[in-house]
Amino acid sequence: MKPFSEIKGDLAGALAAAIITLPMSIGYGMIAYSPLGMDFAPTAALLGIYSAVLCCFISALLGGTPIQISGPKAPLTLAFGAVVAKLAFDANATGTISIEPSTIIGLASITIFIAGISQLVFGALGLGNIVKYVPQPVVSGFMNGIAFLLIIKQLKPLMGLDNKIPFVEIISNPNLIEGLTLLVGITTIIAILLSKKYLKIVPASLVGVVVGTAIYYIIVSFLEVAPFGAVIGPIQSGWPKPYLLNQFSTQFNIPNSHSLFPYFIISGLVIGLIGSMESLLSAVVSDNLTSLRHNSKKELIGQGFGNIASSIFGALPGAGSIPRSTANFRSGGRTRLSGMLCGLIILLLVTFCGPLFGKIPLAVIAGIIIVVGYSLFDRWSFNLIKKFFSSKGHRKTAFINLSIATIVTIVTISINLIAAVVIGIIISSALFISRVGKSIIRRQYSADQFHSRKMRNKAQTEILEKMGAQISVVELQGPLFFGSAEHLSEKIDHLLKNCITYFILDMKRISEIDSTGANIILRIKKRVELENRYFLVSNLKNNFPLWEFLEAMDVSKTLDMNNVFIDTDSALEWAEDHLLHATNSYIEKSEEVLLSQVDLLQNLSEVELETFTKSLITLKFKKGEKIIEEGDDSRDLYLLKSGSMTVKMHLPGRKCYKRLYTYSPGIVFGEIALLDGGKRSAGIWAHEDTEVLKLPYECFQRLQNEQSEIAIKLIHNIAVELSNRLRRISNQLRLLEDQC
Repeated sequence: MKPFSEIKGDLAGALAAAIITLPMSIGYGMIAYSPLGMDFAPTAALLGIYSAVLCCFISALLGGTPIQISGPKAPLTLAFGAVVAKLAFDANATGTISIEPSTIIGLASITIFIAGISQLVFGALGLGNIVKYVPQPVVSGFMNGIAFLLIIKQLKPLMGLDNKIPFVEIISNPNLIEGLTLLVGITTIIAILLSKKYLKIVPASLVGVVVGTAIYYIIVSFLEVAPFGAVIGPIQSGWPKPYLLNQFSTQFNIPNSHSLFPYFIISGLVIGLIGSMESLLSAVVSDNLTSLRHNSKKELIGQGFGNIASSIFGALPGAGSIPRSTANFRSGGRTRLSGMLCGLIILLLVTFCGPLFGKIPLAVIAGIIIVVGYSLFDRWSFNLIKKFFSSKGHRKTAFINLSIATIVTIVTISINLIAAVVIGIIISSALFISRVGKSIIRRQYSADQFHSRKMRNKAQTEILEKMGAQISVVELQGPLFFGSAEHLSEKIDHLLKNCITYFILDMKRISEIDSTGANIILRIKKRVELENRYFLVSNLKNNFPLWEFLEAMDVSKTLDMNNVFIDTDSALEWAEDHLLHATNSYIEKSEEVLLSQVDLLQNLSEVELETFTKSLITLKFKKGEKIIEEGDDSRDLYLLKSGSMTVKMHLPGRKCYKRLYTYSPGIVFGEIALLDGGKRSAGIWAHEDTEVLKLPYECFQRLQNEQSEIAIKLIHNIAVELSNRLRRISNQLRLLEDQC
């Protein structure tokens, strides 16, 4: 791609992301600093905008995801808002007079500074994976709580009411609601929803701002009514004040403020954890868009410096955003320049259009935030409710997950997000300790050491021993849940770096699986296929509880059923066949093998080969027809010319057979009975229409008497083949033997 086209695309992406980010930043700023009163609303909106500018520019400059757009996020806003509310309440409770908002801003910014430092530590020490161990029910719980709080906090501005008026009074006296203000807010919501459905080219939030604001001023101008409701107020743009530095340069104006530092530390760590989760999740989505892989260490360091800069100037904490990053990519953004330009565009807009933004009605901002809140409700938890009532077999699992999600939601609503996350982490730790006993990976081996039970000729076997390392089998055991699943994902990433082409996931010993584990399987599948490699799963459908759960979670629909095998041997056989196809060494079942290619007949001269051929009898068998009966006394030798056969052994005391091997063209069988005269140890059936060459035992005896050199060479080749088989079996037993 040419540099000019990159800059052009990055500029278009930055503009699209800025249009989405700006109104949300204004709303989030007003939510976070709402405890400071309506008079502070213009400054609060400005601080939200500065958060977008600083986090967006610095995180893009130093981060590890090229198209990431950062800025204020709903979870971080509510967590930070809880800190502001506590400081404002403590100031009022102590009866302190004339507490300046700048003092509260400076103290609250300490938590953002700590959050940024924690992200730097996560990144520098490579601890980014820690944030991935929060299970799905916990994430679902606080996302639902956040969605509920966002909507509730915006209902009063939507109706044109002061935040100090209790909801009970509104219900008892609905005349308090300003009808025109409510009309503007509802119009904004409708405009956003319709835009998302029918006008996808233009950002929905921009449509909402334009339509809602236009309706407001049309009503004021043309209906000749007095201004109603409230607007943001005059936004005085300029370089932000260093609230944090000013706070440390003066004495703290809140009594006993030093005792709040343990609270600041805990709150900062929680905000850092949530911000890291949001950023890394957005980075993963960005990877799916760009087909690249983000640098989690660098990403967290970039986010950390962005939040440190925000803390200095009293701005809100920020994190990577999926909708904004997606809008950036779809509009042409491809490099980190797009994120930096997005921050600069927002700065220019607020510098030159600040007074214009101040005229936006609060009902319009409330409508935008309410739509955002609705979109934050976690659909997974609602699907769990459906599963609880529709699937009797999974009610216990659904009940446990719903209980955890509900507890976290209630704590988020009734206390605050910080307490909810702390409780969620405690629940996560308890689940991890109680359920994880050892690594989910039992063993991992490759097909150069362990072959399928399909017997092949010497040439194919040598190819598999040479190139079989491209086929990797990962055996799993125990519960596949949020903690162990991430370890599995890391193992697959490691194998991808080792030029593995075929990944076989053996699920035979998986005792149970949760929603996070199921999603990890899909993520691994997508990751492997993105690299143009092959993802195979074995022992899944015959593990009925496991398969039933994946069906209930709609995961089975995403799996390619052609790559889901009844057992690992079938998956190995498919991978070996595919590998041999790629090397042009595969013998089709319908293809007749030449006698000169048969391992048994190696070292025979042309005359000897012709003599031996005269002793052979051609036999044809239909699919499913028995060729050799287990326990039979015959001593004839057979050679598979075309087709394939299955060797099965009868299990004592049971009316069933166990498959031992599959024979491919060119394989000789019946050699044991030929040599030792014992009974046939297994039965052999035609797996499909098959052609076989038979050497009757009488003909073999005649060769011994009349053509001893041919017989000696045959016996020698049989001995070599049996020795090779025994050696392979010994190596496989050694490989698969459990450790003492």
